[in-house]
Amino acid sequence: MEKNIKLVAIDLDGTLLNSDKKVSRKNFEIIKKLREKGIFVVIATGRPFGGFSWILDDLELNSDDDYSITNTGSLIIKNKDNSDVSKKILSMGDYLNLKNIINDKLQIGIYNKYNLYSNSEKVNKHFLFESEILKMPIEKIDEKDMSQRVDRITITGNKDAVDEFEKNYNEKLLKTYQTVRNVPEVFEVLHKEADKGQALKRLCEILNVDLKSTLAIGDSNNDKTMLNMAGVSATCGNGRDSVKEMVDIVSNYSNDEDGVCDILEKVFFDKWNWKRRKNQYYMISYLCKIFLKSYIFLC
Repeated sequence: MEKNIKLVAIDLDGTLLNSDKKVSRKNFEIIKKLREKGIFVVIATGRPFGGFSWILDDLELNSDDDYSITNTGSLIIKNKDNSDVSKKILSMGDYLNLKNIINDKLQIGIYNKYNLYSNSEKVNKHFLFESEILKMPIEKIDEKDMSQRVDRITITGNKDAVDEFEKNYNEKLLKTYQTVRNVPEVFEVLHKEADKGQALKRLCEILNVDLKSTLAIGDSNNDKTMLNMAGVSATCGNGRDSVKEMVDIVSNYSNDEDGVCDILEKVFFDKWNWKRRKNQYYMISYLCKIFLKSYIFLC
């Protein structure tokens, strides 16, 4: 199977990065081996470019044929010169539309390539946490500057407030935008054509790579479109259950145990029957459900 895979797209948080937000030596070495084999290795992340550029340097993914999918598919960037290869972004008009429908329990964050902006002087803890992870400061939105770049928007608040917003507005928003909710406190709004799956498809067209010849690795909701689009899909042991149910390969190892390295070793360097492993996962899940039902019945 490894002869058919020409491009590997890898999520960062919860996948390639461990809990300390670092790339392990084993993951670095396996990526280096893939590049030596002529395989495209693409970072596909919800982060803006300014929030992970140092990781690209650490991975040495900065040659002429290195690309990244950023801001949850809003941008495809050429790593060497940071240029936009494909752009599906929002506008200040979209920001103002969303501002008009949120209540005072919620805040709006704007992401662009290098900057974070908030509509509030007193930024909530959820957006501050994001700022800390990304190593990007937060500025106040200048609503008079309608030319300000808006790659994607987040609406943040406590879980109940975000739940209520999603219940009231998600169906309507989906007529115009893409939406995704990766964590309970954050609701993302993106351009209608911005998600990791559509971005992967556009990048394959640019590189003249058949989508069937791609492997995607991710762990969460914003990875699902990419996992569906790729020829082969995989997740680490810490991936969400809904992700594990949809992918071809489920590693026994988490992102803290070099799960990405495990997947790539099996796909490219071992004669490992990943389809059989997927069937085993489903069989174990099925038997556990039967056992649980029997236990409840007997009780």
